[in-house]
Amino acid sequence: MKPTENILITGGNGFIGRHLIEYLQTKHYRVIHPDSQELDVRTEADFDSFCGTDISHVIHLAGRTFVPASWENPKNFFEVNVMGTLQVIEFCRRYGINLTYISACIYGQPKSIPVSETSDVKPDNPYAKSKYMAEELCEFYSSFFSMNISVLRLFNVYGPGQNENFLIPAIMRQLCSDSAKIEVNDLNPRRDYIYIEDVCNAIELSIEKSKGFQLYNIGSGVSFSVQEIIDLLQKLAGTHKQTVSRNMVRRNELNDVTADISCIKENWKWEPSISLEEGLRRCLLAEK
Repeated sequence: MKPTENILITGGNGFIGRHLIEYLQTKHYRVIHPDSQELDVRTEADFDSFCGTDISHVIHLAGRTFVPASWENPKNFFEVNVMGTLQVIEFCRRYGINLTYISACIYGQPKSIPVSETSDVKPDNPYAKSKYMAEELCEFYSSFFSMNISVLRLFNVYGPGQNENFLIPAIMRQLCSDSAKIEVNDLNPRRDYIYIEDVCNAIELSIEKSKGFQLYNIGSGVSFSVQEIIDLLQKLAGTHKQTVSRNMVRRNELNDVTADISCIKENWKWEPSISLEEGLRRCLLAEK
């Protein structure tokens, strides 16, 4: 059993946060997870109530997500994702607390596949730009204030309980409905999907191995197309529904994104343990 540590999680009510809280509690961490009413990360005064709680590590998940929404209200994404992260970093700096910042795949259109942490970062939407700006704050503070900050660039996370705005739960909803077909915008884009439990394991390692500034991709190292996801889900569910593409290509769509995870494998000995097929099977079972 690990020594008990107090871990503060921002954004604990989100998809990743809910799974992470449960995961860390099973590992005997003491988890503090205020909701957005108790802690607005943009408001410095909201952090005052957590002074003196002997927090050893902050995992910063709170933020605006979903790329299409970032085009509709970019200002809000920068306020929450950049200025909110700055408040979190300042809180950690003042009290000597280690930090894990949860970022995303922000490389833009890659020149080559797979993409490594040293690949060019070319944010092509307001969400990605806000995450990259927050990453830069993390690196700056770590370098100039000697802080321990880990940045994890998550690729396409999936698992039970995810919002239907995301691809896999949207397909599953149609798969389990009375509809005779499965309809999606585009069958071609390929993404690197990583199951939520593997993500939680990587985040736990960031607590254990926090030292200086570290930046790692968190993915599976393999990409799958939308069509392949549908085919695999239908195989697992035993269905044969018609697949229909609306042929709607998203703004700045990426054809293929695959993570190079060799750095975290070498330095933290982390690699995913749950295959896409097994992860999708667990998602389907959770729906029943």
